[in-house]
Amino acid sequence: MNSLLQDVRFAARMLLKHRLATLVLVLALALGIGANTAIFSVAEAFLLRPLPIPHIDRLAALVDSRPQQNFDQNPIAPATYLEWKQQIQSYDELSAYAWNQINLTGDREPQKIQAFSVSSNFFHLMGVYPAVGRAFLPEEEQLGKEHEIILSHGLWERHYGSDPSVLGKTIKVDGMPHTVVGVMAKGFTFPFPAEAWVPLALTTAQTHNRDTRFLWVLGHLAPGTKLSHSGSELRAIAQQQANAFPDAYRGWTPKVVPLAQFAAGDITVKYTLMLVGAVGFVLLIACVNVANVQLARVSGRAKEFAVRTTLGGSRWRIVRQLLTESILLSLIGAALGLFLAQWEIQLILKNMPADVARFIAGWTTIHLDTGAFLFTFVIALASGVLSGIFPSLVISRSTIGSTLKESGRGTSAGGKRHRLRNALVVAEIALALILLVGAGLLVKNFRGLLAVNDGFQPATILTANLTLSAEQYAQPSARAAFNEQALQRLAALPGVASVALATGVPYANGGGVSQQSFSIEGRPPASRDEVVSAIVQTASPNYLQMLNVGLLDGRMLADSDSDGSLPVCLVSESLVRDYFDNQNPIGHKVLVSKYAPNEQWMTVVGVVRDVRYSWIDKHLIPTIYRSYRQSPRFFTTLVLRTAAGGDPSRLAPAARAAIADIDPNLPLYNIKSFEQIIFESIVGIAYVGTMMAILGAIALVLASIGIYGVMSYAVTERTYEIGIRMSLGAETRDILSMVLRNGVLLTAIGLAIGLPVAIFMARALSGLLFGVDASDPSALVALPLLLAAVALLACYLPAHRASRVDPLQALRYE
Repeated sequence: MNSLLQDVRFAARMLLKHRLATLVLVLALALGIGANTAIFSVAEAFLLRPLPIPHIDRLAALVDSRPQQNFDQNPIAPATYLEWKQQIQSYDELSAYAWNQINLTGDREPQKIQAFSVSSNFFHLMGVYPAVGRAFLPEEEQLGKEHEIILSHGLWERHYGSDPSVLGKTIKVDGMPHTVVGVMAKGFTFPFPAEAWVPLALTTAQTHNRDTRFLWVLGHLAPGTKLSHSGSELRAIAQQQANAFPDAYRGWTPKVVPLAQFAAGDITVKYTLMLVGAVGFVLLIACVNVANVQLARVSGRAKEFAVRTTLGGSRWRIVRQLLTESILLSLIGAALGLFLAQWEIQLILKNMPADVARFIAGWTTIHLDTGAFLFTFVIALASGVLSGIFPSLVISRSTIGSTLKESGRGTSAGGKRHRLRNALVVAEIALALILLVGAGLLVKNFRGLLAVNDGFQPATILTANLTLSAEQYAQPSARAAFNEQALQRLAALPGVASVALATGVPYANGGGVSQQSFSIEGRPPASRDEVVSAIVQTASPNYLQMLNVGLLDGRMLADSDSDGSLPVCLVSESLVRDYFDNQNPIGHKVLVSKYAPNEQWMTVVGVVRDVRYSWIDKHLIPTIYRSYRQSPRFFTTLVLRTAAGGDPSRLAPAARAAIADIDPNLPLYNIKSFEQIIFESIVGIAYVGTMMAILGAIALVLASIGIYGVMSYAVTERTYEIGIRMSLGAETRDILSMVLRNGVLLTAIGLAIGLPVAIFMARALSGLLFGVDASDPSALVALPLLLAAVALLACYLPAHRASRVDPLQALRYE
């Protein structure tokens, strides 16, 4: 212990002796360690504890997937769920839930809240219970007995002022009386972003439905059962169902997803792991930088260690001393890195829109905790060892003879150290290039996602959602009449240039879209596994014109396409390409969801250009547009364009009042500009792109510092040689060329190693995201040139200094 303390004291003295170098290295390590700690805190929240649920490792989501789609987590049909519940043995119990946005009315201004219909055992399966009151009872799953509601803690505080007497109170949900039976504990909002829960009561027709998928299923693994085994059993049951009902299950494959991963989402997991890898690269570059500087510093102490060895000092003691210095340096960097990490986390949390954050599992739990401190300490030790081990092993092999020979102008030991420093610089350049290319691709991807929507002129459009009550607007004629009145009232508002309605606008719902199966008359699927699906939009005739979507063939929807007339639809060009072999579809008939009631065959009357509704799907998704008069929906998105390019948000109060005049119990919600919807849907890409850009810039700076340090030390070592050359007649340009040659060679080798890896990464990203071009010249040409330019500048500065050396002073240098 005494010898270790002695090593620590000596290490501290050596670090203080070289204050400038120590400061530079501490800052480099602080940047690397701080970034790693911040991203670890994010990853810990997203991947390890996204939900405040006990025994989350025993919970899983049972979902349907279509391998042909990038987004492969889909809900299942009620009949499928009920059969799984009866047959599966790998789970103690299964539970289901469905999205159910509801209107709170009766006691104040109507408010739209995000609720979920859940089976009665939902809270028991999750292992959480109301903080006040009770969970749902089994009999409350029956139709007519499902008029109970459980409030989230946030809704209880916000809407009811934390009133303790709310328990047992009757409130109106979509105009129907519901009894408050419980209030959940603070922080529990699963499924995200739940504000309330109501019982899931399926109709008789729904219990037999295998085609309409709207139930999300959760399961609690039975004791001793592994997730992989449960997946095998589930697929076996699904195969039996597919054999019995081939049309309903064509192309669908069930899979089991751990609940933590399901809550975080595939995209979040992929991006988080990408950032973890990126900050790991930054830390590795920082460690390489430190190792290079340490190698240069300890080379100057070669005589000291050679004398120690001659006097009986063991090689291990020298290694330990140098590692102690390196680890102490790393721990100081880690202490500063914790402050940087806290600042970075605050920036991350501060700039995420609230409407987006509430959908992100684990967002509210991002903070520096004990795990983050332990992680920081571990990577500080690892960084210290990694950055110090090579210099200490190289220098500890020095002997007094070899050291004296080296001071006499060169030995093989000095050459080995030169080669090691050069190799470390090459590694820095390669790693920096990989990070820069990844950052460049993601930044360009974000800009491309914004640009692809410019044709919509989103800055002048206001969107708002409304959901009609299933009881009050049960008849299609009632829904159609409401829509007619809404369009007329909104069109008459001052400042409104045009009004339309549709099921949803592009990039709504965070960029994810749902598809429905459909059939083409006279064109059965080519095989049992062929998937025939599309986005189905119910819209007003002017919706596509408002978004500047062009007509390619036939005609647009018209006001005459109403109830009682021939059912018609439009199809997108991608649907024609995928399902009509690019043949003219005009006059052909399609049927959406043949298992759904009241659906009719629709005649195709027009072909329109594709609209990208989702950034998650790399390829364009086929789309069907039908008239709102022929198929009025309960859920609608209103689209208002301002006159003369005014601010669309100013239309919100008048639009809300216009709808209230028609139905005072019907609130407008999600009132946002189209521009805001687009930004919020891709804000995750913006975050990742920004963080990657910052990490790439840090890598660029660290790599340039590393090159500069190596070249500076090389110039210092060759000062005597430079003096001799200049005394013998070497000109300035000769000295400049001699020094630059080595830097250019190292840079070229680093780029040659890093570029193939960067190209491989670009191809991986292009397969993941729309808008990423694996051969993008700005990323694969411009960024390597930028790195080369910075590296050459870092080489030029020491070379320029070498070319100005006074020969007499150089000859005296030792």
